[in-house]
Amino acid sequence: MEDKNIKVIRSALPEDHEVLDLYDEDANPTGKTIVRGTPIKNGEYSLSVHMFIYNSKGMFILQKRSKKKKSLPGVWGVTCGAVSSGEDSIAAGIREAKEELGLDLERDQFDFIKKIKRRYSFIDIYFIKAKFDINKCVLQSDEVESIKLSSPKELLNIIMSSPNINSSYSAAVKRAMEERGLI
Repeated sequence: MEDKNIKVIRSALPEDHEVLDLYDEDANPTGKTIVRGTPIKNGEYSLSVHMFIYNSKGMFILQKRSKKKKSLPGVWGVTCGAVSSGEDSIAAGIREAKEELGLDLERDQFDFIKKIKRRYSFIDIYFIKAKFDINKCVLQSDEVESIKLSSPKELLNIIMSSPNINSSYSAAVKRAMEERGLI
């Protein structure tokens, strides 16, 4: 289902110029910021967004991370990204979907699933039902190598086999799929 004819664009801003807000262990803003890539101190956290974008047929967009990425190059996953300073996770999700895939999403499409705490970050997980044509997506080459549609079961298998995903994350995603009748 991968389409080699999908348009590709270049990234406008290197990720090392992104400024991120810092949060305390309860996900409250601290008022501090950090340049992305700078080590985060114990007790401080950044915020990321993970978006499970699916269509009316229950098929999810999976994207293969660019081989140029510092973390997890060439790995298949969902659309995700860091929440920049001054943004909330939905605004970041709207921005990331537009930048990485050329998709126009609206706030009211974001269905919050869970906030996951990791060692130095929080992840806000959203499910997003959207109309899209995978063949019309415009990929950001510095971020995304290719995309494909995935069944819920294939996506769950990818999540379950990832050494970087904890059981709380995978359980939340599975429960969200069940609640929506996707599995």
